[in-house]
Amino acid sequence: MAFQHKQEQGLPFLDHGRDSDDLELPDLDTHGRQANHDRLDRLDRTPASHYHQPLIQPRKDTRFAVLVSAALATTVIGFVINTEATEYFEAELGWKKPLASMYITHSSLMLPWVIYVFCSRLRSRNLPFRVWLAQHRDQLSDALTATSTYKSGTPDTTRTLPASSPLKFLITSMGFLTFVLTASGLSWFIALAWTTPADLTAIYNCSTFFAAAFSVPLLKERLGLYSIVAVGLSIIGTFVIAYGDTTANHDPMDKVGTSRFFGNIVACLGALAFGLYEVLFKKWACSAQPMRPEQSLPLTLFASALTGFYTFIALWPGLVVAHLTGYEVFVWPAARTWLWIITGVLSGSISITMLAVLVVWTDPVFGSFANVLSVFFIAFSDWLIFGLSLSLATYVGGGLVTVAFSLLTWDTFVAKSHDIVALA
Repeated sequence: MAFQHKQEQGLPFLDHGRDSDDLELPDLDTHGRQANHDRLDRLDRTPASHYHQPLIQPRKDTRFAVLVSAALATTVIGFVINTEATEYFEAELGWKKPLASMYITHSSLMLPWVIYVFCSRLRSRNLPFRVWLAQHRDQLSDALTATSTYKSGTPDTTRTLPASSPLKFLITSMGFLTFVLTASGLSWFIALAWTTPADLTAIYNCSTFFAAAFSVPLLKERLGLYSIVAVGLSIIGTFVIAYGDTTANHDPMDKVGTSRFFGNIVACLGALAFGLYEVLFKKWACSAQPMRPEQSLPLTLFASALTGFYTFIALWPGLVVAHLTGYEVFVWPAARTWLWIITGVLSGSISITMLAVLVVWTDPVFGSFANVLSVFFIAFSDWLIFGLSLSLATYVGGGLVTVAFSLLTWDTFVAKSHDIVALA
């Protein structure tokens, strides 16, 4: 028998000509351990391309492109409706309460998450409530523990947040983001009292530049040439639309525009704050593991809802102070005014939430382009609804924004995808 013959000779059971990954006893000496370690390392080493996969899989999928396009369209349409509705109930109906409008709009960021949870419960209505609630909580915790910031443990977070409390991590980080978002919103109204609408529109949409600038150190993103050119063209196009007609001119007796330098500084701070908001939202509320777009929704919507909740419970004393001091006296709106306020609030809530979704699905620079695109479409809607004629500057600026958006889309969905394939 071959087995008995090899046993008598003290030879291994396997022939020397056959490759095997099994470890033999003679291989356990120092040299053998090193040799087997090198062999197993070659066999089991995770390919480097595994760590260069996009956060949302897959980028080149047609379904993903359709979802991103729908989210972008919803965001732009929401911003346009919010702007036009706010302009109508302030200018036409006389209910000009910017602080109250901001408070109601930002507080309503809770609504998309509430609707999502309600629909989720309807789909899982056969499960006991406690089981469904536990599953939803575990889903959030798993997504939170997969965020790059929570996993890596940056010094500014892990000192105060234990590794076993991902929800505390989100609660704390969204509290800071609420402050940033509120600062951005307040700067708009403060700047509007001192500078011109043209200055404010042009400068505020430079948040795309700040989003790109913050993405490099905070997200370690590599901006392609197309993205850099797109950001520059979008800023130029916004300035062309804002300054291409007579909107920069104003009545010398009007307070608006009487201290443009101060107002422009405040507007710059607001644009900076909004760009920082987009980047930090991506950093703190986006899973670092590949996932489908719909899998990222629970964490994104919950994080956005937290900013709305914080606004609701923390900022109402400011309205009381503004009312008592006479800075902004609150007046209960009429029924017709309420209809337009609700329209503006709901559209604003949806657009800000979908902007956060866009940031998570793509990147802050692409998401911030929704604001830039809305400038041209607001001008178009002014012509369509109010009969305001479009100037040549509107067409030129809109063309520049369109070219910039095309370049950014190419860089986001084509050029970066080629880089990922090259790494594989």
